[in-house]
This record gives sequence, structure tokens and C-alpha cells, in this order.
Amino acid sequence: MGAMRILDIDLDFFLNKIMFWKKDNKRLNEKEYIPWKKEKVIDFLENRCGLSSDNKIKGRIIKKHHEAFYFWRELIYRGELTLPFEVVHIDAHADLGLGDLSYKYIMEELLHKPLNERDNPNPKYICEGNYLAFSIANSWISKLTYITHPKGGNDLLKEYFMDYNLNSGYIQMKKMNDVNNPNSIISLEPKVKFEKIPYKDFKDNGNFNYIVLAISPRYTPKRADALIPIFRKYIDEI
Repeated sequence: MGAMRILDIDLDFFLNKIMFWKKDNKRLNEKEYIPWKKEKVIDFLENRCGLSSDNKIKGRIIKKHHEAFYFWRELIYRGELTLPFEVVHIDAHADLGLGDLSYKYIMEELLHKPLNERDNPNPKYICEGNYLAFSIANSWISKLTYITHPKGGNDLLKEYFMDYNLNSGYIQMKKMNDVNNPNSIISLEPKVKFEKIPYKDFKDNGNFNYIVLAISPRYTPKRADALIPIFRKYIDEI
């Protein structure tokens, strides 16, 4: 039996452009950030993701994307999500922590803890832009597939990749004393297969165990909320 699979979607993927650096909590400008047409979203979900409204998949619609970490932890605790699992991440951002100091906390502190003590990270560090890194630090994920927006995909942190090489095909976190000194590596974490696929090249059979949809209000205009009912047709909310 293969690994369980999660389809992890952010509503900000379905916009004409990407907001990268956001400081306030306001919704995006509606004239500048334009959601996809509903028909295009349906086509993507059915013909790219392989979903069917006749075969809903268990999942959850969340506000901020790092709520996915706690949803997955909840499923793991209940014995309903077996480890490790695969994640197909459809998002305008990689959510691996570019632009914050979480990588320092993860590699200098969190990875120094035993594996069974890592799933309650300091809430000061985990956020919607880095929760996948925290999931990987817990050895939850065996494969991460990043489906990129036409204007995205260049937001990866080399420190997390095997041999510091973004093209290695693997994420491999490092337990370190000092993230700025490669010679301070104490040990290497298990490798996680990593693949980056432009959305027009993506096609899946839809064999997912769970779906997550993040609304991400800071990174979407209010008009994008009109797309949420479309996703509900494919999700059996739990």
C-alpha cells in the first residue's frame, strides 16, 4: 500500500498575479488582483487535479494556511493519517519559509529535540508561509510536489535542500549549531523527495486521501471568496 496523499491548495493560486511581501492584514486590491473565472477553476480541479463532485474527498477549509499543520497533527493523533505522507501543494508560494527566521529556529533548535517532541513548535515561528517546513521537520512528509503559479516558483530556501542545491530533487534538513556555518552540521534529517511542476504541466489521477483549502485573506482579494463554494463541491468537510 502506497503513502497517503494530501492535496494542499491555497486560494491565492487562482489569481492573475502574486503578492509576495505582505505587511498588513488587509485584503488585496480587487482591481489589481483578479481571480480566475469559475469555469477555469472547475476545469483545473477536475482535469488537472482529477477531482470529481461525485466522489468527495475528506478535508477542511481553513483561514490561514498554517492551520493545515494542526489539522494534519489532529489526523495523525487520531490514527487517520499514516506517516509519512505525500503532499501536492498548489499555491502561489512554496510555504517553506523564505523571508523569515524560521529556518534558524528549525535547524538550530527544533531539530535538536527528539522527533516525538517536535510537533508542538513555538507559535512565534510557525506561520502561513512556512508550515510545510515544520511538517518536514517532524518527518511527516515523504514527498512534496510544488505546483507553481505562472508567476511564481522561485521562492525556495537552499538551506533546506540536499547539499544546499535547489535542483537536487530532495529536501534534507540539517541539525546545526549555526545555520550560517555549513561546517556546524551535526546530523542530516531524512531526505524528502521534491518536485516542482508548472501548473500547465500538472495532471493527477485525483487519488487523494484529504484536501485542504486555505482562504489566506491577506493574500487574496475579497472577490476570490466567491470561488470557495466551488471547492466545497469536491470536499467532504470534517
